[in-house]
Amino acid sequence: MRMEINSTSGGGTSIRWNGTAQDGLVTFDGGFQMTLLPGGMYLACPTNVAKSVAETQSFFLEFSWMESPGKRRRLVRTFDVQGVVVSTTYINETKL
Repeated sequence: MRMEINSTSGGGTSIRWNGTAQDGLVTFDGGFQMTLLPGGMYLACPTNVAKSVAETQSFFLEFSWMESPGKRRRLVRTFDVQGVVVSTTYINETKL
Protein backbone atom coordinates (compact mmCIF):
# COMPACT_ATOMS: atom_id res chain seq x y z
CA MET A 1 0.00 0.00 0.00
CA ARG A 2 1.38 3.42 -0.96
CA MET A 3 0.80 6.19 1.55
CA GLU A 4 1.43 9.88 2.08
CA ILE A 5 1.42 11.63 5.45
CA ASN A 6 1.40 15.41 5.81
CA SER A 7 2.33 16.71 9.24
CA THR A 8 2.18 20.33 10.35
CA SER A 9 3.92 21.43 13.54
CA GLY A 10 2.73 24.30 15.73
CA GLY A 11 4.82 26.80 13.78
CA GLY A 12 3.10 25.93 10.52
CA THR A 13 5.98 23.93 9.02
CA SER A 14 4.62 21.19 6.79
CA ILE A 15 6.47 17.88 6.47
CA ARG A 16 5.56 15.37 3.79
CA TRP A 17 6.22 11.65 4.34
CA ASN A 18 5.85 9.25 1.41
CA GLY A 19 6.15 5.53 1.86
CA THR A 20 4.67 2.07 1.65
CA ALA A 21 3.04 -0.15 4.26
CA GLN A 22 3.04 -3.93 4.23
CA ASP A 23 2.60 -6.50 7.01
CA GLY A 24 3.23 -4.12 9.92
CA LEU A 25 6.25 -2.45 8.34
CA VAL A 26 5.99 1.13 7.08
CA THR A 27 8.96 2.13 4.93
CA PHE A 28 9.35 5.81 4.07
CA ASP A 29 11.23 7.28 1.14
CA GLY A 30 14.61 8.51 2.28
CA GLY A 31 15.58 5.44 4.31
CA PHE A 32 13.36 5.50 7.41
CA GLN A 33 11.02 2.78 8.69
CA MET A 34 8.47 2.06 11.40
CA THR A 35 7.71 -1.44 12.64
CA LEU A 36 4.14 -1.56 13.98
CA LEU A 37 3.87 -3.83 17.03
CA PRO A 38 0.86 -5.24 18.92
CA GLY A 39 -0.83 -3.10 21.56
CA GLY A 40 -0.34 0.27 19.84
CA MET A 41 3.47 0.15 19.93
CA TYR A 42 6.01 0.91 17.22
CA LEU A 43 9.75 1.02 16.68
CA ALA A 44 11.13 3.68 14.31
CA CYS A 45 14.66 3.76 12.94
CA PRO A 46 16.74 4.20 9.79
CA THR A 47 16.16 1.41 7.27
CA ASN A 48 19.84 0.49 7.45
CA VAL A 49 21.46 1.41 10.78
CA ALA A 50 24.75 -0.25 9.81
CA LYS A 51 24.93 1.96 6.71
CA SER A 52 24.36 5.08 8.83
CA VAL A 53 27.27 4.12 11.08
CA ALA A 54 29.49 3.12 8.13
CA GLU A 55 28.80 6.47 6.43
CA THR A 56 29.45 8.32 9.70
CA GLN A 57 25.90 9.63 10.01
CA SER A 58 24.23 10.16 13.36
CA PHE A 59 20.85 8.44 13.79
CA PHE A 60 18.08 7.80 16.29
CA LEU A 61 15.84 4.96 17.38
CA GLU A 62 12.36 5.60 18.73
CA PHE A 63 10.11 3.24 20.67
CA SER A 64 6.54 4.37 21.29
CA TRP A 65 3.51 2.89 23.02
CA MET A 66 -0.04 3.86 23.93
CA GLU A 67 -0.41 3.97 27.69
CA SER A 68 -4.16 4.55 27.49
CA PRO A 69 -6.56 6.17 25.02
CA GLY A 70 -5.24 9.68 24.43
CA LYS A 71 -1.88 9.06 26.17
CA ARG A 72 1.24 8.05 24.28
CA ARG A 73 4.78 7.52 25.57
CA ARG A 74 7.93 7.78 23.43
CA LEU A 75 11.51 6.85 24.17
CA VAL A 76 14.02 8.37 21.72
CA ARG A 77 17.70 7.43 21.80
CA THR A 78 20.14 9.43 19.65
CA PHE A 79 23.48 8.01 18.51
CA ASP A 80 26.55 9.82 17.17
CA VAL A 81 28.50 8.99 14.01
CA GLN A 82 30.35 6.17 15.83
CA GLY A 83 27.16 4.57 17.15
CA VAL A 84 27.66 5.82 20.71
CA VAL A 85 24.58 6.97 22.65
CA VAL A 86 24.46 10.77 22.82
CA SER A 87 21.08 11.28 24.47
CA THR A 88 17.93 9.56 25.63
CA THR A 89 14.64 11.44 25.72
CA TYR A 90 11.42 10.28 27.38
CA ILE A 91 8.28 12.02 26.08
CA ASN A 92 4.78 11.97 27.57
CA GLU A 93 2.07 13.01 25.10
CA THR A 94 -1.56 13.70 25.93
CA LYS A 95 -4.20 14.32 23.29
CA LEU A 96 -6.08 17.58 23.91
